[in-house]
Amino acid sequence: LIFYLFFFSAPASSFIYIGGSVEIPNLTYINDLNDPTSQKFVLQAKAIQNYLAEIYESSFLGKYYLKSVVAAFSEGQSGLRAYFWNTFWVP
Repeated sequence: LIFYLFFFSAPASSFIYIGGSVEIPNLTYINDLNDPTSQKFVLQAKAIQNYLAEIYESSFLGKYYLKSVVAAFSEGQSGLRAYFWNTFWVP
């Protein structure tokens, strides 16, 4: 897996948003993944969101992690690319 992360935060807030993308070599992009209301999009997004949640919750960031949301998919160089954002609560 290859992660690309982008960092966004609001200085007056304790919420931190991190967006990025991940490429999954053993998955292939199909046209159904272009429609966020399609069953294939929803199921694939949920699987990737659960995977990201497992990674963050088992790391030192776990106590700050709130959620991950997959916003879009595209064809990657060697597989399926998923675009996501994460929300963290930092006191």
